[in-house]
Amino acid sequence: MAEEGQVVRGINWRQTFPFTNIFRAFRVAIHLSKLALGLALLLCIYCGGRILDSVWPATARAIPGEVSSYEGIRGGQLANISLPAWREQRRAEIQQNYAHMLQQYGVAKTDDEAATDAKERKHLGELIDAINNERQDNVTKINNDYADQARNAPDAAARGEVERTRDAAITDAYAQAAVERAAARDIEGQGLFNCFFQYEIHEVNDVVMNVLRNSWLAPGGVTDHVYNFFAIGPIWLIWHHTVYFILFAVWFLICWALFGGAISRIAAVHVARDEKISVRQAMNFAVGKLLSFASAPVIPILIVIVVGLLVALVALIGNIPFLGPIIIGAMFVLALLAGFVMTLVVLGTAGGFNLMYPTIAVEGSDSFDAISRSFSYVYARPWRMLFYTAVAVGYGAATYLFVHLFIWLMLVLTHHFVNMGLFTIAGNGHELLSVMWPSPSMTGRLSYWVDYSALTAGQKIGALMINCWVMLLVAFLGAFAISLYFSANTIIYFLMRGEVDSTEMDDVYLEQSEDDIEPTPAPAVAVAVTETTVVVASPPSPPPPVPPAVT
Repeated sequence: MAEEGQVVRGINWRQTFPFTNIFRAFRVAIHLSKLALGLALLLCIYCGGRILDSVWPATARAIPGEVSSYEGIRGGQLANISLPAWREQRRAEIQQNYAHMLQQYGVAKTDDEAATDAKERKHLGELIDAINNERQDNVTKINNDYADQARNAPDAAARGEVERTRDAAITDAYAQAAVERAAARDIEGQGLFNCFFQYEIHEVNDVVMNVLRNSWLAPGGVTDHVYNFFAIGPIWLIWHHTVYFILFAVWFLICWALFGGAISRIAAVHVARDEKISVRQAMNFAVGKLLSFASAPVIPILIVIVVGLLVALVALIGNIPFLGPIIIGAMFVLALLAGFVMTLVVLGTAGGFNLMYPTIAVEGSDSFDAISRSFSYVYARPWRMLFYTAVAVGYGAATYLFVHLFIWLMLVLTHHFVNMGLFTIAGNGHELLSVMWPSPSMTGRLSYWVDYSALTAGQKIGALMINCWVMLLVAFLGAFAISLYFSANTIIYFLMRGEVDSTEMDDVYLEQSEDDIEPTPAPAVAVAVTETTVVVASPPSPPPPVPPAVT
């Protein structure tokens, strides 16, 4: 008799293909508590950077366009010049232009007075007022000139053409004044954080646009802008504004450890038990583990620096005449061993950095356990770690692009229908809403610039309030990216732990009692929680039915 075939009635995809667990990251990341913590992280970093900019000396501020020029120097577009030389050359040009504007608008009387004021950055407010006054005089003259032409026009069509010409001339007058005000403000320099932040946002927007164009490896494509985001901006800040970088890095690390640790904690419980803890509980956990979260990524860097400095210190022996090079040659094997150790640490940190916070959040351990586990998982299963990371990056890019397009479409529809109800014209001849809030670009850019000089006092307040609401909505895109980053890496940690240590995904460290966790609807089971493990016991089976008595 032939054997009967077996019918496959279902496949547990998450067990058969573990990497599909990463696709849960979107659902985990869009939870409101994680988005709120991500938004708080962004706001804290932004406010800290702007405060640091406000107290930083004017002489140490960035030259407008400095990061882009540094990119050009690194890429060879600006040859035969260093960044310090470019800064001095550009600063001299800005001071010369400012001195010329001071004389042009009558703020300074002589060449020497203008040069001195430009060097000391004086009278900027007076110069801005002079530019605005001249613009207003030009607008008044344009209105008077075209009013006479409109009265002498033979018909309505001619009058309409005159009005359109007048509106275009007024628009040009406002645009020219805006250019001159921006050139005048160059004398103040640019805040280092503001310069860095704008460059990084610009690179993110270019990445999104090139994804839409399907331009990945071409010059100026996705890979180039990703490289610029991680290499150009940070390295510029590290090498050319080192003190500022150290202060900002400390603040960034504290914010990242506090809020990133809280997000990782919520994600850990969510992924392991499909349950959610409150923001308060997550923040309490992050505060208790703040030192571990903050020191985990720093310790490997300190190890590399200390070992490298020891090698450099010993290498000083090589300066001794005759015997120095001989001693260095004899001890060079020790330098190679030190290089081996530093290479292991660097590669382990690069590969396991994303697992450090999830380790602390899942295991409730410290920074040394985070470093040990992340390094061991990377070196035990390097290709699997690389594969999981590639899947997370691809999936994260797709979901980020979806959220970006969702917010863009939301803003476009809002702008269109609000604009239908506004008929007021701003001072520069454009529709009022288009001045208070320019329509989101068709290229998908969400940020915008407002020419407040074309608005009245009430319109300026309204434009400022619109800007706050729109930027808050746009900030949720960054909050989602942060939440997705920690959520996806938490799932990857569970997968790597299961692969290397054969630990189930529902094994998570818990501090609070069962009543403190918000359960999601699930079949009734009895859960016994210990300090470090979760033991699930099924409810007892009902007793077998008693047969009826035989009479």
